[in-house]
This record gives sequence, C-alpha cells and structure tokens, in this order.
Amino acid sequence: MNNFLIMALIVGSAVIAIILLLLFWLFRAQAKLKRDYQTLRDSIHVNGNDIAGLCAAALGVDSRIAAVDKRISITDGLIDDLAAKISEMEEHYGQAGMGSHDQADHSYSVDINRVRSGASIDELMHDSGLSHDEAALLVRLHGGRGNR
Repeated sequence: MNNFLIMALIVGSAVIAIILLLLFWLFRAQAKLKRDYQTLRDSIHVNGNDIAGLCAAALGVDSRIAAVDKRISITDGLIDDLAAKISEMEEHYGQAGMGSHDQADHSYSVDINRVRSGASIDELMHDSGLSHDEAALLVRLHGGRGNR
C-alpha cells in the first residue's frame, strides 16, 4: 500500500508539473497574441488615417478636375462661336463679289517689286487686278518718295 501511495504521488506530481508547464506555455502564447493584436490594431489605425487622407486628396483632385472640365466646356463653346463667326465672315466676304480674283491667294511680292521699280496705282490695278486701296497701300508702303 505504501507503494501505491508513492506511485500516486509521483503520478500526481508529474500531472501537476505537466499542467504547470502547459499553463506557463499558455500565458506566453497569450502574451504573444496580445502583442500581435496591438500591432495589428496600430496598423489598422495607421491604414485608416492613410485612407482618410487619400479620400480627402481624391476629393480635392475631383473638384479640380470638375473645374478644368467646366473651363474646357466654356472654351469649347467659345471655339464653336468663333468658328461660326469665321464661317459667317467667309460667307460674307466670299459672296461680296470679289470676282474671280481670290485675294487670300494673291502674292504681293511681284507687285511690291513692280512698285519699287516705279509702277503706279493704276498700273497695279490694271495689271495685277488689285483694288484701288490695295494698290495705294502698296505704293505708300513700298514706293519711293516720288510715288507717295
């Protein structure tokens, strides 16, 4: 019976030692989990702040894009208005009876050389098909003292 009691004490001591070791291991695991949890919580907090900052920046960029889009729309409208005015001007001057002579394509270099050689307003009008005002301007700008 004495043997039985000693065996029971040894087994009981071994069980208590194992339980204590397991308890110690559980406390260490719980401490590690606490540290990991705190690290994750801090990371989530930092990420939340970063996301809030990114959202604020995105709102700022969105408002600037909206302002630029509005300016582009206004500019498109102005360009359309200018294109319409240019078309009106082309139609008006195209139908004003400029004759078969197209003023936009006229090269004045030959006429300027003729004025420098002494051509008169009448000669320019007759030979080059210039209007009186065009010929007078060329003579005034490029002619010598005698032609002015």
